[in-house]
Amino acid sequence: MIQNSKFKIQNSPQAAFTLIELLVAMFILIVVVGGMVAVGAAGFRSYQKSRAIKTVTEDIGFAINSIVKDVRMGKIMGTYATGGSNDTLMITRNSDQVKICYFIARGTDSDYLAVSDNLASGAVSCSGAVYDKKIVDLSDTGMKFDSTAGFRSCVTDNKGDGTVTACNGVSDEKRRGWAEINLNIGNPTMETDSINVQSIVSSRDYGWEETP
Repeated sequence: MIQNSKFKIQNSPQAAFTLIELLVAMFILIVVVGGMVAVGAAGFRSYQKSRAIKTVTEDIGFAINSIVKDVRMGKIMGTYATGGSNDTLMITRNSDQVKICYFIARGTDSDYLAVSDNLASGAVSCSGAVYDKKIVDLSDTGMKFDSTAGFRSCVTDNKGDGTVTACNGVSDEKRRGWAEINLNIGNPTMETDSINVQSIVSSRDYGWEETP
């Protein structure tokens, strides 16, 4: 005798997320992803700032070497009778007698160090010079030249031509000029220490002492 068996299939309750659980999961995911994005962005900004500081430091080193070379091998011009600080430094190169001016610009847009070699042969100051050659450009770096940046100098007066120029209150014919170069940058980005690059150099002015 065959008996028909009836099977009753019961639907077991299926696990499902409630609305609250879904919202909590989405919140946690947003927090984690947001944190990862923030860390990545901070790392990228840190890299950019480190690269900017490295580039500026290298440019400052190149600039001060160029100025020192020009001072050492040339004649310091200008009228800095007291040896006071100035944003410009005028030099006549011995090699070709070209007069050049270095200039530290401080502005609302950017600070920069530039050189001009387009001065007239009879120029006695940097007035009117066009600074179209930037050696150090602090644009978009968050850096500025600090208050100590500038040039202190004493003009070269070694031709024995009867012209007496006082420097720091002392008048002395056949005096070699000197220049103190300060290319200090204050408050650089990344809260690092200030960038301080300084040098003091005398003009050798080869061959000028014998000039009548």
